[in-house]
Amino acid sequence: MTKPSLDPPVAARRTEPAVSPTRGQAGRARVNWYVAAPFVVLVLLIVGFSIASPIFFTPDNLLNIMQSSAVLLVLALGTTVVMLTGSIDLSIGSVLTLSAYVAAIAAQSAGTTAAVLLAPLVGLVCGALNGALISYARLPSFLVTLGGYFAFDGLAGYLSDGQPIGLAYGGVAEGFGGSVGGVPVISLWAIGLLVLVVIAARYTRFGRYLYAVGGNERTARLTGIPVRRIKLYVFLLSGVLAGAAALLQLVRTASASPGMGEPFLLLAIGAVVMGGTSLSGGSGGPVHSIMGVLVIAILANGMVLANVNPYAQNVIIGVVVVAAVALTMKRTRDSIVK
Repeated sequence: MTKPSLDPPVAARRTEPAVSPTRGQAGRARVNWYVAAPFVVLVLLIVGFSIASPIFFTPDNLLNIMQSSAVLLVLALGTTVVMLTGSIDLSIGSVLTLSAYVAAIAAQSAGTTAAVLLAPLVGLVCGALNGALISYARLPSFLVTLGGYFAFDGLAGYLSDGQPIGLAYGGVAEGFGGSVGGVPVISLWAIGLLVLVVIAARYTRFGRYLYAVGGNERTARLTGIPVRRIKLYVFLLSGVLAGAAALLQLVRTASASPGMGEPFLLLAIGAVVMGGTSLSGGSGGPVHSIMGVLVIAILANGMVLANVNPYAQNVIIGVVVVAAVALTMKRTRDSIVK
């Protein structure tokens, strides 16, 4: 006698719906499009502004774009490492202003060598204050750095009485001015910092921890990753990079002025998001941020050459930043669904 099978008939069996190849290919196509989108936008901007202005695609203007984007790139690097952990730093513009003022005052009294050393040191101290409150007092990064935005800017105004302070050239500061082979030196410094941050994010344990904390902070803590220390470190790094950006901007403009770092805040965040780093953390990286910086730098430069109304320029940049945020949020949802 045949033993009856306990399995249900084939026709009655419940089958799990597998992910269809078509859906999987569509998901990959969406991800590829999100990665390629900033590059496509960049190409369209270059073509459009080259047609609108014969001056745009000339060696002199391209070098001008490199020089003008150096400070934004350095700030974007600091913003990137912070955002990779799922946090945000709204104080970078004020840290830049405060660091530039301290460096300019130091240059007048103790020489430019002191200025070069003090600018990143001031940034380090500001980053340490932010990082300690966020990591160990467990306060939200948005609120802490928003407070830092006002506090550091107010301190800069107090030190300078709200007046610009010129930079006395000479000594070490000369190593940040001029050009090498036609390439602005401040651009070379920015590229050097980019290389260091890329190496740290891609090829070190610290970099792996950044993505782990941003991907799932609770899981990262359970696996033994020192989450508090990593958060402290990223704000220290953000502060140092903001101080370095202050030094580059100080050399570029030859003076420290009130609110000089304020325009860079939203541009840096916008560039990072536009490049593909998620606001919720865990994806993206410094290499992606390069594309966002170039898009914003070329957009700003091209609109000036095309004689776009200054107020309209702000509107256009604002629309581009909002569109970039919407794109990265949709990419995050799509990656979760996929």
